[in-house]
Amino acid sequence: MGVALLLQTSGGNIQKLQSIQDEILRRVEVGKCTTEDALTLYNSPTLLFPLAESLRKKAVGDVVTYVINRNINFTNRCTGTCKFCAFRKQDGFLLSIPEILDKIYEAVNINATEVCIQGGLLPDWDINNYCEILEAIKQDFPQIHIHAFSPMEVFHAANNSNISIKETLSMLRKSGLGSMPGTAAEILSDRVREEICPDKLTTHEWIDVVRTAHRTGIPTTSTMMYGHIETLEERI
Repeated sequence: MGVALLLQTSGGNIQKLQSIQDEILRRVEVGKCTTEDALTLYNSPTLLFPLAESLRKKAVGDVVTYVINRNINFTNRCTGTCKFCAFRKQDGFLLSIPEILDKIYEAVNINATEVCIQGGLLPDWDINNYCEILEAIKQDFPQIHIHAFSPMEVFHAANNSNISIKETLSMLRKSGLGSMPGTAAEILSDRVREEICPDKLTTHEWIDVVRTAHRTGIPTTSTMMYGHIETLEERI
C-alpha cells in the first residue's frame, strides 16, 4: 500500500504527488535509505515523523535513558575564523588542569558519570597537551567516562604534532578517551564550509577522522548545525 505525499510547489500551491511505494519504507526500515529517499521524506514531515516514531519504538521501545554529564570548555581562545562563532575570544580564558579537575569534582558530587571536554584551537598545543588533560582526569576520576575533543581538535593535534590521525587517536584512547563528540561537522558540504568556516577541516577530513576513530575503537556522535545557507540536499 502506497503512502500519499504532499509537497508545496514553488508557486505556493499544494500538489499531491504520486504515492510513495512501500519499497521506500522497507529500505528505510532495513537501513538502506538512499539520498533520494531521504530527501523525499525530508520534504514530508507528516510521513517522516510517524516513520521515525515507529523506528524508535522498534529499536528501544518506550525506555528512555540518560546520563548526568558536565560540559567543560577549557578555553575559548581559538585560531579559527568561523563566521557563526560567538564563543571565541582573543583574550579569553584557559583553564588549568587543577581547575578542570575542580569542575569534575563538582559534577561527580551530583552523580555525574560523564564529562564532555572541548575547547578552542590553541596555536601551540599538540597531542601531549590533550593527553595530559585525559591522564589527569583518569588519575583522579578513574570511573568517569570522558567524551572529548572534536574531529577538528584531533585534526589540529595531529597537524601540530606531525603525526597521523590514527596515531593521534590511539594516543588519546590510551590516555583515557572514551568517546568523541561529532562537533565541527556543521554541514558536511564543502560549498557551505568554505563560506561559514573556511579554516575548518574539509568534509573529507572530518569523515576520515570519524572513520579512523571507529576503527580505533572510539565511538562518536555527529552533530549538524542547520538553518542557514545550506540546501536540503546538503543536510542529507
